[in-house]
Amino acid sequence: MDLQTLRASLRGVLAFAPTSMHDDGALDLDSQRSHVAFLAGSGVGAVVVGGGVGEFYALDEPEYAALVRESVDAVGGRVPVLAGVGHATAIASRLARVAADAGADGLMVNPLYFVTPDRDGMVRHYREIGAASGLGMIVFSTIGAVYDDADLERLAEVEAAVAVKDEAGDQELFARCVQRLGDRYVWINGMAELPAVDYARLGAVAMTSGMVNLDPDVALDVWAAALAGDADRHATLLRERIAPIAALRAARPGYHITVIKEAMHLLGRGGPAVRLPLLPLRPEDRAALAEHLDRCGYRRPEAVA
Repeated sequence: MDLQTLRASLRGVLAFAPTSMHDDGALDLDSQRSHVAFLAGSGVGAVVVGGGVGEFYALDEPEYAALVRESVDAVGGRVPVLAGVGHATAIASRLARVAADAGADGLMVNPLYFVTPDRDGMVRHYREIGAASGLGMIVFSTIGAVYDDADLERLAEVEAAVAVKDEAGDQELFARCVQRLGDRYVWINGMAELPAVDYARLGAVAMTSGMVNLDPDVALDVWAAALAGDADRHATLLRERIAPIAALRAARPGYHITVIKEAMHLLGRGGPAVRLPLLPLRPEDRAALAEHLDRCGYRRPEAVA
């Protein structure tokens, strides 16, 4: 997908899909295909696989290639499919080539860990990933890897860096970046539903979501309310549908992934398995999650009730 088409596509809710696995840890590609096809038909702007909630760090290269290839095939061109890449530059570039060969439309460049390179290093990192794949990229600013306005101005030298996902949560910094760099980037609220109204007011045109895996309509309604500046509707959706799951996802380390997978399992949309070092939900947390789903009117198959 060319850069301008990708830029225009990054609007609305961007669905970050988990990676489906069997109980033994092997990829469950049938469930993966079914789920991303469901997302692609739900009204979202794009589907992202191999991101943080997709446990990209736990996949080997053949698994990663299969994940992207099968997801692209299942989506069938209805919306763009972006693939997460990460690690140091050489590995990320190799994964970027794998993603491009598998048909991905763009890349989500996951943050580095253990190291914080200077701006020259980051420019080279993005430039080499883009050159290896020929794909447009989302820059991911998050806690521990925060990009300020000066960083993003330098990264603007890399034409393929088309968007910024802000998960750092510093709204003052986000506003300053938007004001300084304007339409050079597509600005994405990476903090999901809770601060959606604020991010839309500050210039975000898209929102990432994990909740979308459970109920696309709720995520879409939240973002519509945010764009309309309807704080009352937003608050109602948060209170009735979002907040309890968001609180549970934040309750324990790793639960931002595990809660989504367990909720999908309770709704009959795949298994709850995660790979070590992540662990399954504790029984009491699984019960609390099931209670919330029931209270919100979700229909659960008896087999997983």
